[in-house]
Amino acid sequence: MKHALITGASGRIGKQLIPILLDNGYRVRAVVHKAQLPSSWGDSVEPVQVDLLDNKALATAVDGVDVVCHLAALMPPASDDDIFKVNIEATYRILQAGANCGTKPRFVFASSDATYCTGWSKGPYVSPIDENTEQRPLLLYGVSKVLGERMCFHYQDIHGVPAVRLRLVWILDPLEVLDLFLGAPYKEFLVPDDQSKWEDPEIVKLPLEEDGSPYFEHICDSRDAAQGVFLAMDRPEAEGGVFNIAGPAPYTYNEVAPWLAKRLGVQAVAGRCRGIHSYEISIHKARAVLGFRPSRDIFQSLTEALDLQRS
Repeated sequence: MKHALITGASGRIGKQLIPILLDNGYRVRAVVHKAQLPSSWGDSVEPVQVDLLDNKALATAVDGVDVVCHLAALMPPASDDDIFKVNIEATYRILQAGANCGTKPRFVFASSDATYCTGWSKGPYVSPIDENTEQRPLLLYGVSKVLGERMCFHYQDIHGVPAVRLRLVWILDPLEVLDLFLGAPYKEFLVPDDQSKWEDPEIVKLPLEEDGSPYFEHICDSRDAAQGVFLAMDRPEAEGGVFNIAGPAPYTYNEVAPWLAKRLGVQAVAGRCRGIHSYEISIHKARAVLGFRPSRDIFQSLTEALDLQRS
């Protein structure tokens, strides 16, 4: 029976990952901070209160496990100081704890497509983006993930900690996918002439690139992401690798927004946005090496979200 330590256990991926681990015979030790673990997990999961900057506590948490899955991280709007502490310093300390173990556990690191600077960027991408695409992050969050990946490589190369780096796209639960169209996350990027177009809260928002061309992006349902993380933890072939993890395919707002608007009986309203550039993430390597098979496309996630709203 394998024994796993999970940081970020109550997050989007963690809450989907742990049931998969339990179903596959893993013993699970879950690092908890503020959120409580679901009561349905009962005594199957061992919760541990650990400050990720506490070397002694981390040594105890890591002791005896076969794999560490480091999902815990901060994203903007958290301050750069807090992002540095949680995303960079804590990653270093967990890796060091693993390096000090007699039998070094596999270290699965949740990196990000923010290392490629997807979505909002200085310019367009060569698409699809694969694992050999240059990493050029704009924000410290992306920088923190690049540094985390480099630390993984160092601890594997120098200290013998077997590491897997996962570049995860925007991971969302179904209701959060719905909010992409109703909550207008790109509203602040609207060009001046279009800034009044999304004032009506009832409309479906349809972002376009600044020149009016269709905008497409690539996200991932949290349940598909959890499957990808599990494969990285479990498959021998994953060791030492770096893998993009994303949904089955990118989508264009021009196709999805009118479909959703029709379902809701409202209008889809287009708005041109500055600084957003279409992108597609290649998951060919994860499919070929890990057997990753994401199954939930944008329409399935939105249909489920609408069903949840009605219930």
